[in-house]
Amino acid sequence: MLHFLDVTSGYGHKEVLKDVKFSIDPKDFIGIIGPNGSGKSTLLRTATKIIKPSKGEIYLERKRLDKISLKELSRSVAVVPQDTITTFPFKVMDMVLMGRIPYIENRLGLESKEDIRIAYESLKSVDAMDLEDRYVDELSGGERQRVIIAKALAQKPKILFLDEPTTHLDIAHQVEIFSLLKKLNAETGLTIVTILHDLNLASEYCDKLILLSEGRIKKQGVPSQVLDYETIEEAYKTCVIVKENPLTSRPHIFLVKK
Repeated sequence: MLHFLDVTSGYGHKEVLKDVKFSIDPKDFIGIIGPNGSGKSTLLRTATKIIKPSKGEIYLERKRLDKISLKELSRSVAVVPQDTITTFPFKVMDMVLMGRIPYIENRLGLESKEDIRIAYESLKSVDAMDLEDRYVDELSGGERQRVIIAKALAQKPKILFLDEPTTHLDIAHQVEIFSLLKKLNAETGLTIVTILHDLNLASEYCDKLILLSEGRIKKQGVPSQVLDYETIEEAYKTCVIVKENPLTSRPHIFLVKK
């Protein structure tokens, strides 16, 4: 579905991602992990054409990414950014309808009955129908995040990218959001790629992980292949203990106090 072939990219003359190679398949649930400055956000920006790679090629469904228009790309790929706070008083339904912009063809920019139907469908899929008439700037963090995900779903993407979607949420809402994403992945086949700092969330919810370190892929695979203590200590420069979660058999990381 999405293939990075020896991709190098960055900002100006500064290379951030270096010779990155990986593939994302349909229905994958992938976590991008790594320390600050390792290239996680740069990878997302490169995958969504915000940054042009200086080397290598990217293919989306067998078509080179640089040959795909932004409008065409926005019908295949949606992004939930890290900062979703808005101070403008949009109603929830108006916010979700913004996800239909890539499909609006009429000159007046007015949404169709089909656009409205899809917006309602998207709200329903994230259990947010009760928020329809609320203002986005009045919502709690968890509610707002569900609305932003609904907006992304209204694009009808094949791949959903999320940049640290639970950064400002408490643990209950973190579980709520990732359980929702897991349900969408399982029930609709939506491919999900999320940047994460919390290694335990990544371990529990992601089927595959890509660990970046200093702009390169240090390791990729299922959580048990990636999250061993030696790999984590080398990448993050800190001591950890890794044990198996007795309920899920997934790796669980414990910090070691210095």
